[in-house]
Amino acid sequence: SGRAHAPASSHGSAPQPLRFWHLTDVHLNLWHSARADVRDMCRSAAPSAERRPGSFGHFNCDPAPDGLLRLAVARMAEAEPAPSAILLGGDDHGHVPPSRDGASALSASRRAVASALAAAFPSVPVLPALGNHDTWPYFTAGEAAGSAFAELAELYGGHLAPAQRRHLASRGYYCHRLSRRLWVAALETNSLSLRSEAEARSP
Repeated sequence: SGRAHAPASSHGSAPQPLRFWHLTDVHLNLWHSARADVRDMCRSAAPSAERRPGSFGHFNCDPAPDGLLRLAVARMAEAEPAPSAILLGGDDHGHVPPSRDGASALSASRRAVASALAAAFPSVPVLPALGNHDTWPYFTAGEAAGSAFAELAELYGGHLAPAQRRHLASRGYYCHRLSRRLWVAALETNSLSLRSEAEARSP
């Protein structure tokens, strides 16, 4: 978790501490299996028992929602149950079997993370950012990523001002005011990444 201090008021009162959780790159594998092959990121069946993950997975593999994600969120709630906000850095969706990949899988991963956070932190604002693994195809940006923007706004927009919720739903970026003088700005970095790659390839 992180901690920041809101600026002191002109009357000299002590600043109130702001506490945050930063959760990013969860990379859920909704089809994670205890019989999967750790040498294939748990995307296919293991040929032998020694190549299977343990109860909470394996460092080669992306986690399952009812295993490591649930444990991690529970530990977060124990350590700081009432943060000022949760900064959700994107990439909810993991490396899954190719036959399972697609827009519906990304949506299911996004909703699984949202469900876990809502259960543990029901009144805490979650401020999401779009990751390169949050759109289908990956790295989609701009209008083509509209369905991902809209779903983020549906899941997390309840704590945003109406105008900022619309910005998230239509553009993928927004601002959120946490205190009188402190704002959080969430950028749509897929567009920035694609522009940087295009510039790097240009002569």
